[in-house]
Amino acid sequence: MKIKKAPAFPYAEKISRISDPLDWSREKSALMAAACREMAVFHSRNCPEIKALYSRRGFDPRSILGEKDLERIPPVGVTAMKHFLLTSLDRSALFLKLTSSGTGGIKTQIWFDKDSLDRVQAMLENLWIQEGMVSDLPANYMMFVYDPKEAKDLGIAFTDKNQQKFAPVNEVYYTIRKTPEGGWKFDKRQAVEKLRAYEKEGKPVRFFGIPAFMYEFLRELSAGGLSFSLPEGSLVRTGGGWKAAEDKKVSRDFFRKEASRLLGVPEVGVRDGYGFAEHSAPYLECSSHQFHVPAYNRVYARDPVSMRALPPGEPGLLEFVTPYNAMMPNLALLSTDLGYINPGRCSCGHNSPAFTLLGRAGLSKHKGCALTAEELVR
Repeated sequence: MKIKKAPAFPYAEKISRISDPLDWSREKSALMAAACREMAVFHSRNCPEIKALYSRRGFDPRSILGEKDLERIPPVGVTAMKHFLLTSLDRSALFLKLTSSGTGGIKTQIWFDKDSLDRVQAMLENLWIQEGMVSDLPANYMMFVYDPKEAKDLGIAFTDKNQQKFAPVNEVYYTIRKTPEGGWKFDKRQAVEKLRAYEKEGKPVRFFGIPAFMYEFLRELSAGGLSFSLPEGSLVRTGGGWKAAEDKKVSRDFFRKEASRLLGVPEVGVRDGYGFAEHSAPYLECSSHQFHVPAYNRVYARDPVSMRALPPGEPGLLEFVTPYNAMMPNLALLSTDLGYINPGRCSCGHNSPAFTLLGRAGLSKHKGCALTAEELVR
């Protein structure tokens, strides 16, 4: 029987709440190793699948002593989490359950106990504070996601609603709503009228949501010869995946310039976010529009056959490490996203490494995730 309450995780608590997470130091590196060690030991003792995975790989979680040891943690394939519900705590410890958007028709359940949710929330808050995106000025919010009243457990809806806490809410408008027939509708014309009202009101406007929907909104403005000049403090924050927009051959650079031109928001205020439900730890573009790795995360590009960690500049399957979650063993996850660690230091001034996304890999071509899932089944 699984335990009903997680023990204290002093190192995970501390690393999750560090200030300036985009600036690495030796002290933060040592703290990260200690946090991963205590979380890996916990999961190996309380999740049979993780114990079996570590055993098959000959990995002792107590051997995590420093930075280089972090890349040795055997990752769980993200595909395995789409098919199997892996937990290290009793289900009675569940505080919040979210689901992924269901790429390929399969939705992942992501479970949090209360302390784990508090840790990941602290990560997000300190990241936003460091990037100067927290404000005391009341703002109007235009949300290009599903109304969370109707999509209560959908991860992207929860995430974007969660980001309303970084400036006081004057009003929130969800552009994607349920119809009386039970379907979802994105009413672009009604959204334009709402933005007109917000412009007259003179308060900052914060745009959040899925880039494909936001791009359709920008196309509506451009087609109508419309543009806005929104107050200082307005910003655009995209997240949730670019696939639909990229299918229309819209680059992030083009999107950023169009958003700035049509909404009157400086390009530095148009930022993309990256994350996925199974990992949940946040990544946010810096002022130079690069995805940095906060000190409470690690990102590796791995050769999909040998699983070797690749040097900067070489593309591979991206693996993500973060030690916040006691409820589920998502300490180290091998994703199906292709990317590479950026060579050199970013011009924004942060000393943390940055990574570049190249797109989604096909499981038929890259069997790393499938092999990890097979091990978990065994």
